[in-house]
Amino acid sequence: MTNVVQVFSYRFSNPEYEILRFQVRLSEIAKSLGFEIESWTDELGPTGAICLRLPTGRVVVLIERQHLIDHYGEKGPHVQVDAAILAEFGAESLIDEVLTSLGLSDQLVDWRATSEQQQYAIDFIKRAAAHKMEKGTT
Repeated sequence: MTNVVQVFSYRFSNPEYEILRFQVRLSEIAKSLGFEIESWTDELGPTGAICLRLPTGRVVVLIERQHLIDHYGEKGPHVQVDAAILAEFGAESLIDEVLTSLGLSDQLVDWRATSEQQQYAIDFIKRAAAHKMEKGTT
């Protein structure tokens, strides 16, 4: 893990999109990498997250919802990125960047976004830009 910094106050400029899901708990990842989990409870129950700035400057959020583990059999956190970043760089390169930056194995991943997810992000960014132009808020 090289120059990965935990960020405690950050907001994506666009909606977040999930690019991968780990099959190990967030607590294991946090412990092995020395990061602190931020926790809260909402309508669906406990949630934990770690926000990280990667060496490239891109920010990712590892987020784990207990509700998804208890009711849907998920095993670990999703990794989220800003829609614009996914649109520009694509899922595979971002997944590789996350795994390499964190020094984690691909074998810890049980779901990966495809190029279809990138297309959704591209479509969203186009619609958002058109809406801003229409409203005059660019």
